[in-house]
Amino acid sequence: MWAIEKEETAAHAFRLNNPDCTVFTEDCNLLLKLVMKVSNYSCHDTDAISLAMKGETVNDKGQKLPQKGEVELLCGGPPCQGFSGMNRFNSRQYSLFKNSLIVSYLSYCDYYRPRFFILENVRNFVSFKKSMVLKLTLRCLVKMGYQCAVGVLQAGCVPFLCRAIILAAAPGEVLPSFPQHTHVFNPRACQLTLMVDDIKYQCNDSANSAPLRTITVRDALADLPEICNGHQVADMPYGGDALSHFQRKMRGRQDQPVLRDHICKDMASIVEARIASIPTASGSDWRDLPNVVVRLNDGSYTNKLQYLFHDRKNGRSPTGALRGVCSCASGRPCQPSDKQFNTLIPWCLPHTGNRHNHWAGLYGRLEWDGFFSTTVTNPEPMGKQGRVLHPEQTRVVSVRECARSQGFPDTYRLFGSILDKHRQVGNAVPPPLGAAIGYEIRKCVGMKRLVMSGDQDNSEEDILMEVAD
Repeated sequence: MWAIEKEETAAHAFRLNNPDCTVFTEDCNLLLKLVMKVSNYSCHDTDAISLAMKGETVNDKGQKLPQKGEVELLCGGPPCQGFSGMNRFNSRQYSLFKNSLIVSYLSYCDYYRPRFFILENVRNFVSFKKSMVLKLTLRCLVKMGYQCAVGVLQAGCVPFLCRAIILAAAPGEVLPSFPQHTHVFNPRACQLTLMVDDIKYQCNDSANSAPLRTITVRDALADLPEICNGHQVADMPYGGDALSHFQRKMRGRQDQPVLRDHICKDMASIVEARIASIPTASGSDWRDLPNVVVRLNDGSYTNKLQYLFHDRKNGRSPTGALRGVCSCASGRPCQPSDKQFNTLIPWCLPHTGNRHNHWAGLYGRLEWDGFFSTTVTNPEPMGKQGRVLHPEQTRVVSVRECARSQGFPDTYRLFGSILDKHRQVGNAVPPPLGAAIGYEIRKCVGMKRLVMSGDQDNSEEDILMEVAD
């Protein structure tokens, strides 16, 4: 098994959890170029011929490179952020597509010709520039002879995380089906259809039903011990038994006594004071902060936010008080002198709230009976996804809590700083989603094996038994 990961800390974490895998930390384009250069040796280059015949092709670190015929499954998620801001798909932007990591990944498929191919990406991948990127990707795969299917799947974890998935099978293989839903989810928060050329497609038959209920924040996190802001002890006891099926599943069969990476970012004193002032009631966020003076952990005091300007959009409060914190609320230009510092209510939020839906969700708490909106790479109360506070405690979510939300078992090892570990979790495909897709591929392999053995009348039970073996 081989893997390519450019970020060293993520690569190290992958090695910890997959010790039998060769992990490359080089540019994927350079690796493919090296393999192709060695394979296409000159007939006059006797040293290269000898090297190729021995099958000892390695990189400059001594790691063996995969050769043609050795790769049966290609699985990856090439980033495509560069396409999100395009206004038109003109010739210059088409060249951007050709030079993107998506095309690099397709080049790997073209060279190795694996039995199965998986491409994972963000949900918006299917709609980039009227689905042009999606259609070009599918066209490349079909041109190579692959059977293709595309769909949008929900991860079956605590966050409402939708992923675009392309499955492809080589000629002679059985094209895998998309896994059926295992958990129900609010359809308004999770759109699993995709629209291409004004035609709506559904990737499976059970769009509105599933055998299991939604996994909540309580199901995922309620057994984890209480910690404080900035907790840095990487290993600690659980302090209690698992309280739900999901928690038992995350702890694993071995029921290890040590809880790892239940650590969280150390927030500044004023940020910690704001978190402490957010109510634990459902839906609470920065708009529930009291406008008071509080004493911080460092001994200093906050300032009270002053509302000195008329807000021409919202008018005065029911008591007749002003609502504006800057002269722009009255229609005049902003003045630097209007800015206020060290206030419990961050001055910038009411300053620009009228233009940004009042920054709903910033400094927001998770709800015990709700779910993660998404698992972020850096939990930040003022970030784009600001609902990152623990439902009850005075802190942001821990690394282990984020890992639980993605479906990572507690035995999974992460590596690096707290931010490194958050990035490894936030950028990952949820393991339950990967396992479900892998199971469908395994069913296809078992089906082909039974057919080739001469058993033409294979029931679904026979195929499932073959998969289990």
